[in-house]
Amino acid sequence: MAILAFDVGGSSVKYAVVQEDGTVEDKGSFKTPSDLEGFYEGLRQTKAKLEKGHAFSGAAFSMPGAVDDARGVIGGSSAIPYIHDFDIKSALADVLGLPVAMENDANCAALGETWIGIAKDCKDVAFFVIGSGVGGAIVKDGRVHHGAHLHGGEFGYMVGDDGATIL
Repeated sequence: MAILAFDVGGSSVKYAVVQEDGTVEDKGSFKTPSDLEGFYEGLRQTKAKLEKGHAFSGAAFSMPGAVDDARGVIGGSSAIPYIHDFDIKSALADVLGLPVAMENDANCAALGETWIGIAKDCKDVAFFVIGSGVGGAIVKDGRVHHGAHLHGGEFGYMVGDDGATIL
């Protein structure tokens, strides 16, 4: 069984079928919709297209913001305001009819690189992501450092000495 993987970004949603060994198949993308219902519809259409040739055990989401997989909520801010501050994980599971896991996009990238990428022999990594926004991740002893408020490694989201948020 494969995982239906989505990397949700400010300009596009990338998707792929990912096998347990990390092999990527049937990848593509669609423009990031301007609203939540359009987002859900894009996910439904993608699953319908890909399930003709694959059986899925679950769906994985790489998302911008302070992703709390345990609570199912994405806090903070991002280029996609409609994904924040509600139980989106349960909604995604309902839309796709699959178990869902989600993590911050920069953390996903760092974990992928430490699993089968350029950093696969490294236990400690600082990872920077520059796309529609700026993000990052810290991997310490092979595990993502989330930080007390899920902003560990978020180099693009910092608070200055005067309390002002720097994006």
